Amino acid sequence: MAAPLLEIGDLRVGFRTDDGLVQAVRGVDLAVAGGEVVAVVGESGSGKSVTALSVLGLHPHHRTEIGGTISWQGEDLLAASPERLRQVRGGEIAMVFQDPLTALNPVHTVGKQIIEAVRAHRDIGKAKAKERAVEMLGLVGIPQPQRRVDMFPHEFSGGMRQRAMIAMALSCEPRLVIADEPTTALDVTVQAQVLELLVESTHKVGSAVLLITHDLGVVAGLADRVAVMYAGRVVESATTPELFAEPSHPYTIGLLDSLPRVDTDVDEELRPIGGQPPSMLAPPSGCAFHPRCPYASAEHGCMHALPELDDRRHAAACWRRDELAGLRAAVTT
Repeated sequence: MAAPLLEIGDLRVGFRTDDGLVQAVRGVDLAVAGGEVVAVVGESGSGKSVTALSVLGLHPHHRTEIGGTISWQGEDLLAASPERLRQVRGGEIAMVFQDPLTALNPVHTVGKQIIEAVRAHRDIGKAKAKERAVEMLGLVGIPQPQRRVDMFPHEFSGGMRQRAMIAMALSCEPRLVIADEPTTALDVTVQAQVLELLVESTHKVGSAVLLITHDLGVVAGLADRVAVMYAGRVVESATTPELFAEPSHPYTIGLLDSLPRVDTDVDEELRPIGGQPPSMLAPPSGCAFHPRCPYASAEHGCMHALPELDDRRHAAACWRRDELAGLRAAVTT
């Protein structure tokens, strides 16, 4: 792997509430190299979006406690000034948010918003910036970009709005694009198209991608590496082929088992993960997944001691990792 553009080390993020401190992220380590597509996967509430927003300093400062390091090309963004963060946002690291209908300003044309983003980071006039906006809309596959550039967000379909968000994100040729659940508001028939477009477009401008999603299925053919998060921690990290061929954490196994497959009988029922994600006001002791884990054992320390992510190439945070393949075979036979 090339030298990382982004390195997150022992990131901890908590939010002060009337009920106490919500421990949203509890020691995340993550790296993204130039030109790489890294997917961060997990259920809602696992800390994926909180981690992504921390990179750009987008949490409300008055009620957020944050620690660890976020190194961008060797520079610690947690220690950066507000002026420096404004330079990084959009110019060096861009973000595609979950819902383009709320991310785009409804009273300004799509083109005007892209122009504003370009001129905030490039010393060019309005005419040149508009040419850039038209070029980017064309790059992401929006038909008749010369006409569409003067239209308002409500005149775009959901898929077109998301394409416009991708165009805006890529307009300044950032080194990294963070895509936070970019297909959440889209019809399933459009989701794959938008994700493929995102990856293809970033490759054209030479950007790396940090893709946040809840669905392992959507990253199978797109991501180079996958980090699986649960209860504010990375519990498994591997290349995409390794993760799908040999999942090594019970949570990852549960996510994969809950996906529909084309190579199984149509009458075969899906196997959902039982229970609910824990409250991050008071995470469980030991491994946070143990209340839902079919392999949890007090004898192995699952309920009492927190397993750390091991240092293997295919890393997993599970006390029973080395036994897991045999245990799964015994359960399924």
